[in-house]
Amino acid sequence: MTTIPWGVGSGLDRVRRLADDLASAYLPHAHLGLAIDRADKGLVELRWTPGDAILNRAGTVHGGYIATALDEACGLAASSASEPAAPFLTMSLNVDYLRPVLAGVVYTVTGEVLQASRTRTLVRATVTDPLGRLYCQASGALTPNRKLLAAAAADGA
Repeated sequence: MTTIPWGVGSGLDRVRRLADDLASAYLPHAHLGLAIDRADKGLVELRWTPGDAILNRAGTVHGGYIATALDEACGLAASSASEPAAPFLTMSLNVDYLRPVLAGVVYTVTGEVLQASRTRTLVRATVTDPLGRLYCQASGALTPNRKLLAAAAADGA
């Protein structure tokens, strides 16, 4: 995995590099079954094939893992819109579960920046199936992690 300090280059470039590295490097994405299919400024699409390891006792994907996938889409969308590249912290995440998510099905998780400012970015994320049916959605408010940016700047100085 290519390690590039925060605050260097654009967030979109960083998300695209992450997409190239994900196949073997980023454990949370591998565990969840996530891969980045598309990254544009303020918009990301992830391919999600949940595995049996994240099922609840009812045999459907656990809501916590669904929230994690939605949160990851929100964070990547926010980062992709940042210049210089910035990591983001989730301030709030509101999730609506509409249909049960099943293991082995290929879903699309989309994150889209609705409004960005210096201190707060509003993002919407969705989980849809191959037919475009909405399974889950989330709205989130994120903020740049200024402490991590400052630490990266100090390391680079």
